[in-house]
Amino acid sequence: MKPIRYYDLSYAEVFVFENFIINQVRDGVVLLPENNSELKQILSKHFQGRKMVYISNRTFSYNVSPLTYTETSKIENLIGMCMIVKGELAKKTAQYEAQFYKKAFYVTHTVEDAIAWARKTLNDAGVDL
Repeated sequence: MKPIRYYDLSYAEVFVFENFIINQVRDGVVLLPENNSELKQILSKHFQGRKMVYISNRTFSYNVSPLTYTETSKIENLIGMCMIVKGELAKKTAQYEAQFYKKAFYVTHTVEDAIAWARKTLNDAGVDL
């Protein structure tokens, strides 16, 4: 499966697929609510009026302001978020961050599992895949 579009942002790489995106934040970045503006532009361009899922491939070490999740929860057509993590500490961090996100949230260790979860979440929301 190939992405429809690829974005190389200053703080992350974004891979856009038909019904979801995979975002890979660069090492050492601190994600802030301001970063949501670029994400919202990408989502608006590719998913206007369509439900979608956000997958974060946490290959590198970075920090996220909890306020970022509060703002991300306000994106109407974003129905779920999945974190791909390596190790137990990263899993616990993602589970803590989930408290600030008000929609479906899933933590896994593989891209394949993340995509399967995204498809199930979309299917459960009535999206034809």
